[in-house]
Amino acid sequence: MIPDAPEPREARPGRSRQGLIVGALVVAACYVTGLAVNNLATGDAASAINRIFPRIGQGNTVDSSGVAATWRIVQQEYVLRSLSADTGTQGAETGIINLLKQDYNDRFSNYYTADQYAQLQRNLTGQRLGSIGIALEARCAGETICGQSATPTELVLEEVLHNQPAEQAGLKSGDVLVSVDGKELATLEPDVNKRLDRAASLVRGDPGTQVTIGVLRKGQPLSFTVTRKNLSIPAVYSQRFGSVLDIEVTGFDDKSGDAFRKQLQDGINGGATSVILDLRGNPGGLVSEAQSIASQFLQPIKGKQDDVVVRRGRMSTSTSNPLGEPGTAQKVEHDTILSGGVALTPKLVVLVDENSASASEIVAAALHDYNRGQLVGQKTFGKGSVQEDFPLPGGADLHLTVERWFGPNGESIDGTGITPDRPVTLADPDHRFRLDSQSADPSADAQFQAALAMLAPQPQPA
Repeated sequence: MIPDAPEPREARPGRSRQGLIVGALVVAACYVTGLAVNNLATGDAASAINRIFPRIGQGNTVDSSGVAATWRIVQQEYVLRSLSADTGTQGAETGIINLLKQDYNDRFSNYYTADQYAQLQRNLTGQRLGSIGIALEARCAGETICGQSATPTELVLEEVLHNQPAEQAGLKSGDVLVSVDGKELATLEPDVNKRLDRAASLVRGDPGTQVTIGVLRKGQPLSFTVTRKNLSIPAVYSQRFGSVLDIEVTGFDDKSGDAFRKQLQDGINGGATSVILDLRGNPGGLVSEAQSIASQFLQPIKGKQDDVVVRRGRMSTSTSNPLGEPGTAQKVEHDTILSGGVALTPKLVVLVDENSASASEIVAAALHDYNRGQLVGQKTFGKGSVQEDFPLPGGADLHLTVERWFGPNGESIDGTGITPDRPVTLADPDHRFRLDSQSADPSADAQFQAALAMLAPQPQPA
């Protein structure tokens, strides 16, 4: 699944200069894996690399001589001549990351080119440049979600964001994308997965320009002209259902904590006496925003209710715990409960699913461990690590796992996820009710209905 802008949907990544981030991100391609440390052994990145990767080379110093010799041989003898130095640099940087993935099963450290890193920073502010506000998904015939062994054959508008150009032009979730600006996608790319990437690049464009989208809606061919815009996508949405406030968080982006607090307070002031916190499909984001959002429901109590999350870094590994022994951590950070929460007493249910990851899991774990709210839905993704961004010369970025996080009860959910108190499954993702985009009716969402039932006033015994 990809959005019409080149943003990693499942991602909201590391500690950039803006703060700590957790999230699963797209992996950049490795060009020359064998040049694992070339051009990182010297220059601005050298001290950080020597500190972070003491196992590479001799002792605590990167063995740059062997790598430099390898690059000289490539330049002199490789079948293609005049290779750009950028090839060696990028190969070295991506090679280090790929070694970490291979040797330490690190799923989330990554290397980003300058363009990818710039896009990553825009994602954290909810920006999509030259977008129309849709996400596409490869599906099987009849707009159906493919089974495990089925091969998708068509592109479907899986997400049409509310109040954005695509919706305003008349496009609807479930429309089958057939053409872009008169180009028939099936003839451009017979393979549906390659077609997905091609379609996304065709839909994007300069803000203010128009794009013509051809779709099939229940077999009927339709055409819509949409004006591209630079979009600023909110991360928090809310709606009252009687005395229940449904508040959906789609990402822990910059300042989403402030937006959440305001909408939560407005809902309570408007008469809400209970809250559904919907974290389904939320891939994560900034730790600081997870701390802020969880704190709206928690009262700090010294020695009893202190931390939203504890982060541990620079750990030693063992045979029994290759992910690191928490007690050996050289770096321990406590993200404590912030005072002034606005919803300390309203009854709370938290909705989660298999795509609730990282910062979503931090919030869910804290609220669960302190018995503040019950979790409803499906087991979460299981991302218990934190990444930090180290900018590299030329605008590239080293997105590195620097910590693992632990819930208030000391648990790690990395690779295992969080099991909800009340497991409830959906017939399929199309039955999920959403506030941010076109979706199913609330009555079709079994998880949402279960949450409403749990929050309903219970009859008192006679």
